[in-house]
Amino acid sequence: MSTDTAKKRVGVRVLTPEGPVHSGAAYSVIAPSVMGEVGIFPRHAPLIAFLRVGETRLNLTDDTTLVLATGEGYMSVEDDQILIMVEQAENAATIDRTRAEEALRLAEEALTAAGDNENAHLAAQSAKRRAENRLRVVDKK
Repeated sequence: MSTDTAKKRVGVRVLTPEGPVHSGAAYSVIAPSVMGEVGIFPRHAPLIAFLRVGETRLNLTDDTTLVLATGEGYMSVEDDQILIMVEQAENAATIDRTRAEEALRLAEEALTAAGDNENAHLAAQSAKRRAENRLRVVDKK
């Protein structure tokens, strides 16, 4: 029987095309998969999940929670290592509400201006989802 009372941990890396956002240990991770929120704890079975725009929470080993507004991407879990690769990730604590509101306004204008241009319409919808997500996440902090 083990007398080790230390909490188990997982290694977590959050990467975007711009570079790493977080790298370290956590007790758990909750991420927005396309099938609903998924919670990952130590000793989790291997998993690959597609992620939607949403809120990702890392319960860190210093007993704080890092909340990120994340974009689409995927998460891989294997051998107590979690890799989250997303289009963008922004710390909720650093989101500027005024800038997020302006981004939403601009995305809505772009959506209206897109007309029949399918590519412009898709890009504007994506920008709108990201801005709305940033506002949802910043309102929760």
